[in-house]
Amino acid sequence: MLILGIDHGTNTAGWATMRDGKPIDFGLRNFTSIPMPNVLDAIYQDTFRMIEQEQPDVIVLERPVHFKNANSVLALVGAFSVVTLAALHLNVPIAHVRPTELKMQTGKGNADKETVAMEMQMLFGLDYDELAVPVYYKKDDPKGKYKLGDVRERLFDPSDALALCWTYHQNKIKGAV
Repeated sequence: MLILGIDHGTNTAGWATMRDGKPIDFGLRNFTSIPMPNVLDAIYQDTFRMIEQEQPDVIVLERPVHFKNANSVLALVGAFSVVTLAALHLNVPIAHVRPTELKMQTGKGNADKETVAMEMQMLFGLDYDELAVPVYYKKDDPKGKYKLGDVRERLFDPSDALALCWTYHQNKIKGAV
């Protein structure tokens, strides 16, 4: 069974494929240059092409359950909806995973994104910088706090997508799917 996990978002989105509990590929999609609402069409088109290319047996999405503000509600539910629509248009079944369920696969129900990424790295022997993509500072801070090339933040979307695949796989083994 080929599983396609998608960690949807309107700025960046992670994706991963897995077969028989083994990662095949994973990556990051960048939508930051596309304004709302056009980004929703871009996500739909990108997801549609990815599903056509990968031909998964199931697509696993994280169920959106918590939001910081009204804008994040619109963005995340919009991305979730267009990814779901692309899967429906291609007749690919969709499975949903709750965030707590995903985090339990790391051994802790309250794991943060960094912990999930480290668990996926250790479990599968993958490069941490590919799972938790570093975003670097592009210039030196005049106050000397950071310098060019320091890691500003990490994008955990690929590790989250892989964890979605792994959670679905584990649930399938347990008969919970």
